[in-house]
Amino acid sequence: MKSLKELLIKGPGPSSSHTIGPYRICLDFLSKLDKSKVYISYKVTLYGSLGLTGKGHFTNKVIKDVFKDKDIEIVFNPSFEGLVHPNTMELIAYDSFHKQFKLRYISIGGGSFCLENQSLQTNDCYPFNSFEELKKIMMDDKIEDIYKLIEKYDEKDIFNYGKELIEFSFQTIEDEINSESVILPPFGLNTVANKIYKQANTIKNIEEKRSMLLTSFAYAVAEANSQGKQIVTTPTCGASGVVPSLLYYEYKYKNKSIDEITKAFLVGGLICNFIKTNASVSGALLGCQAEIGSASCFASASLAYLNKLSVYQIEYASEVAMEHFLGLTCDPVGGYVQIPCIERNGIAAIHAYSSYLFAKNISLYRTNKISFDNVIKAMKETGMKMDVALKETSLGGLAKLFTNKC
Repeated sequence: MKSLKELLIKGPGPSSSHTIGPYRICLDFLSKLDKSKVYISYKVTLYGSLGLTGKGHFTNKVIKDVFKDKDIEIVFNPSFEGLVHPNTMELIAYDSFHKQFKLRYISIGGGSFCLENQSLQTNDCYPFNSFEELKKIMMDDKIEDIYKLIEKYDEKDIFNYGKELIEFSFQTIEDEINSESVILPPFGLNTVANKIYKQANTIKNIEEKRSMLLTSFAYAVAEANSQGKQIVTTPTCGASGVVPSLLYYEYKYKNKSIDEITKAFLVGGLICNFIKTNASVSGALLGCQAEIGSASCFASASLAYLNKLSVYQIEYASEVAMEHFLGLTCDPVGGYVQIPCIERNGIAAIHAYSSYLFAKNISLYRTNKISFDNVIKAMKETGMKMDVALKETSLGGLAKLFTNKC
């Protein structure tokens, strides 16, 4: 399994697969050009989901940001015919002799990418790919703390890397809940994280207040993401508000230290990495269950670890979180990460907290018959059977039914 650095990436929103992935692809393409030649023009063709929802996700903007003042043509081709992956893009550079250098890439989700028909070109860090294998290694090596596996197998600076990312996400929350609302085009929506946060602080009921605080924090990151601001993939941009919201709440209201938070953040990331390894975190491939569902697993696992639950309970929390998002479609209205994505971040934060509570309190009475690994298999099977119109194309679901008459 790959390093957590391949899962946790900072980059421009609003979509890890539609902005961060293409942004990094363009940089990679330019780095591969023959330095001895002069290239006079470029063409980028976006296929499938990128072709259908790229404009709403600012894909063309990030491409232009990389190519700067170069002569570039961007083509949106909504066809899925012959594609290996629904997020495929072709880049061509033309030299002064009208010869071309061409490469095709796929943006596989979470900001990761690879050349078409090639696997992700990074080395494995971890000698396991599933929760069952993780538990076996812990038992064989007499390791009781999951974080010790991260410390042992991932890159040496992974703690500092994770700490920097979670602190960045916390700063995003604080910036957004303390700022006045702005209008999010094209629907005329105004940001509301600031208003929800202020309202939450007037609520007397403890449970209701907690839910609204979590919602305000999740909205804060999701609204920043929708504006194209820098964001951390946890595990994607579209679901980037879920994990930080729960961990920020624990940091701010439960007095957890930033070092404790960082370890929990990385443990949750390790659990989520099983999903990316054995299924996908791409909404274009498996629907929103792969994004919001994965983020909810990530958050609930982090929370369970942070509050010193057992390895079994961490798995229980992750399984519950994913099981009850199975089948969730990815249907962004107009291709924008606003409707229903921002609201889903808030709902998923509350769902993740509930999954943690189930693990903490219910796991004591009955052993879960469904393993987390099996839920990942079910998620993948469900997503592959889902109609393409319901997987980040804006051709079905809420995207098709939405009218902007109100």
